[in-house]
Amino acid sequence: MSVTIRLLTICSIFLSCIACNEQEEYDYLIKNALLVDGTNSVPYQADLAIRNDTICKISGKIRGEAKVIIEAKGRILTPGFIDMHTHCDWGMDQKETKGNLNYLLQGVTTVVTGNCGYGTGEISSFKARYEENGIGTNMVPLTGFGWLRSQAMGKADRDPTLEEAKQMKALFQEAIDQGSWGLSSGLQYVPEKYSSTKEIIEIAKVMSGTNRFYTTHMRSEEDELVEATQEAIQIATEANIPLNISHLKANGRENWDSMEQVITLVLKAQESGLSVTADMYPYDKSATSALYSVLLYPESLNLKSIEDLQKVLADPQMREAIRSLTERGRPGQTNWVAKGGWNYFSIVNAPNNPDLTNKMFIDLAEEQGTTAFDIAADLVIDEGENLIISLSTMLESNLIKQMKEPWIMFSSDGSAVKQKAKGIHPRNYGSQARVIRKYIVEDKILSLQDGIFKMTGLPAKTLGLERKGIIKEGYSADLVLFDLDSVNDPATFLKPHQYAEGIDFVWVNGELAVNNGEFESVFAGKVLLATK
Repeated sequence: MSVTIRLLTICSIFLSCIACNEQEEYDYLIKNALLVDGTNSVPYQADLAIRNDTICKISGKIRGEAKVIIEAKGRILTPGFIDMHTHCDWGMDQKETKGNLNYLLQGVTTVVTGNCGYGTGEISSFKARYEENGIGTNMVPLTGFGWLRSQAMGKADRDPTLEEAKQMKALFQEAIDQGSWGLSSGLQYVPEKYSSTKEIIEIAKVMSGTNRFYTTHMRSEEDELVEATQEAIQIATEANIPLNISHLKANGRENWDSMEQVITLVLKAQESGLSVTADMYPYDKSATSALYSVLLYPESLNLKSIEDLQKVLADPQMREAIRSLTERGRPGQTNWVAKGGWNYFSIVNAPNNPDLTNKMFIDLAEEQGTTAFDIAADLVIDEGENLIISLSTMLESNLIKQMKEPWIMFSSDGSAVKQKAKGIHPRNYGSQARVIRKYIVEDKILSLQDGIFKMTGLPAKTLGLERKGIIKEGYSADLVLFDLDSVNDPATFLKPHQYAEGIDFVWVNGELAVNNGEFESVFAGKVLLATK
């Protein structure tokens, strides 16, 4: 941001606040709320006034007129929640899901998009496309390493040529100039999995000297979790940029003990002067999928339906062919079983076998004296497409250990979802509400101010978001008002399409988008651009 623009912005905020104080006439006046201001400070009671898109005044008692006065005694007022890791760009450009209601109704006012290497570098056209028809929440776009690599060299399994590397750098520089907030990667996915550490470092160096950051779905969240963390730290160190680890987890029973080593690595990197943060979602199971989808079969079988798959699984010879391919993997695609066996998978929905819910395949195989694959094959025959599994299984005590770290924020890894979509993880509807209900109110793992800080002030600081994430005069009126004891996350793996409860009022850029828990058909979100 130029000095002139910065001065104009400061003057605009100052004049807006002066106008509020002189006129004592506001758009909204929230009275007697308990403010949890996003700074991790002790909550305090106050009145707060909004005019246009700005928090105009905060005081123990505000006198003046307002278009709307809300009595908030007994309720909590916080900054709008900022979700550090989403894929909400998958949906917010569509009429049915542009409001991003599964996030907005749990108090999220800003979502970081373009994660796991998928984000576009065409930021200007991205902003125009999403804002054209209105969006319900703010968006913070990242540029994906996978997108850059695909633009330059498709899905090739090799190092880039000098010309291809030059093209990727040029594309990324253009994205930075247009306002991209940084570089995301998804190093377990094609084509990013083919990249070397050196290649990523050279692309990331485009951000050196800026406040943009590198956020990564690391090369492994399983057996090589420690090595993958070391690689992420090396990339950020050599590129001289801040690092954020996406949806931090230790996946699979054999790897649960690795989390302590990861935390130690991060603390050492921080001591050396590197800025390192991470985000996590508050669930012990990750992405969900129908069980049959992880079984690979020879294309020559030409299977057209789930019934066809059930028939060949019942044939001993065909079952062996499917077993071999599933456990070996198919070149050129991410193979969840092949990358680490059945150690990670657990069952989240088995309509015909409800007693199997939350069971891991490796445990079932041991109990029944057979193989995990045969357990899976038999369940597909019995359940068809209705049996849903989690592709990652974490340890609850690790989640608690992580969230207590001062450098870890909360996220969801979800998207703007349609109400009839299948295989949806409840984190799409409940991540932030779950933090409040379970880890702040019920289990008391986090204090109120610390939990809110991890969803507001800390992500705003990590991103370098100006005028967001803190309740302060002159800051954006992205606000959430709720009854602490009423907040709930009813979404489950069996019934995921359930909105959060207890979030009474949500303001996005000064406009009331949620009123008494109901969406007001207000699309006040903006695609926010980085300027430094």
